[in-house]
Amino acid sequence: MSAPKISVVIPVYNSAKYLRECLDSVCNQSYTDWEIIAVDDGSPDESPAILDEYAARDSRIRVIHKANGGVSAARNDGLAAATGGYVLFVDSDDWLAQDALLQYADATSDGRVDVVITDHWNWFDNGTEKQYSFFAQNFLTDDKSIIRDVQRTVFYKGYSPYPSASCSYMFSALWSKLIRRNLLVDNGIQFSKTLKLYEDGLVALQVFQFAKMVCYKKVPTYHYRILNNSLCHLNEAKLVSDCSCIINEIQSFLNDYDKECTLKDAFLARVLFLTKKMALRSFFCKGCEGSFARRYKSYRNLLSQDPYCSAVKSVPSLKLIGNEKLYGKMLHLHLSFLTALMYDIRSKLKG
Repeated sequence: MSAPKISVVIPVYNSAKYLRECLDSVCNQSYTDWEIIAVDDGSPDESPAILDEYAARDSRIRVIHKANGGVSAARNDGLAAATGGYVLFVDSDDWLAQDALLQYADATSDGRVDVVITDHWNWFDNGTEKQYSFFAQNFLTDDKSIIRDVQRTVFYKGYSPYPSASCSYMFSALWSKLIRRNLLVDNGIQFSKTLKLYEDGLVALQVFQFAKMVCYKKVPTYHYRILNNSLCHLNEAKLVSDCSCIINEIQSFLNDYDKECTLKDAFLARVLFLTKKMALRSFFCKGCEGSFARRYKSYRNLLSQDPYCSAVKSVPSLKLIGNEKLYGKMLHLHLSFLTALMYDIRSKLKG
């Protein structure tokens, strides 16, 4: 039996509520040369039984049952078991459009393309969806400078080679990218088991480092589910620690592959974005513990440390857009107190 063209790797943990919709969206694809590698990450709910049920029904579905080790370990196990020429990572609470794999297969029909990028919808709990386009136009390129700009976009969308007004901040996610399996395997690309955030982004940076031919199709293929119960990071120290881990791993990557510092500005834009994320979800969000004075002092202390301090100093040269443009300008003008006060008042009004 020949290997399938596309391996769909699905890490699964406590996803019983949405899992059938996810699996059905692959099983009902108009393109049929695929396999599913579903990794049950020690789910205590009905997910393992659902996976076994689908595997018994379709020989293209393989299930790995393992002790809980986190989403990165599950993806690594799925990748190790995959046999397809290309790999697509899908989250178990999301689902694919019916022609998603056909779109990918068409783009890789001549075997030259290493990565195919497509667009997505955000699906909300009220049943509405919003479509996003990562880039303004289709492209197929082996131009290293354009691929470098695509890599910069993983850090921050202001560095896009073809800016799109509807580009979301989810370009770092891998569910929008079909990747040649050998590109991952031959270069030893694995998901970091230490990161709790941006583990997709770190892999995407490595993927575009080694990709020689990249294709973008301006067509949505993925339904990304936005859940109202997503966590607001009220644990200030934990979020700061998570962001520090992200920065450390990215800096290690840059030390290895960006000797000429061509990614530096895009990286600093990402760092500034992270400070805003921490401000909104940790220091000045609804339910934060401690006085405003204590929280502001912690926020100021963060901004005084590198690379956060360097990001603020570099604001005039960064390609900031949208809310980050005003946020960065205020910090650069030493208006961090006003920024913090504005965010704190906004959190109380929203409550």
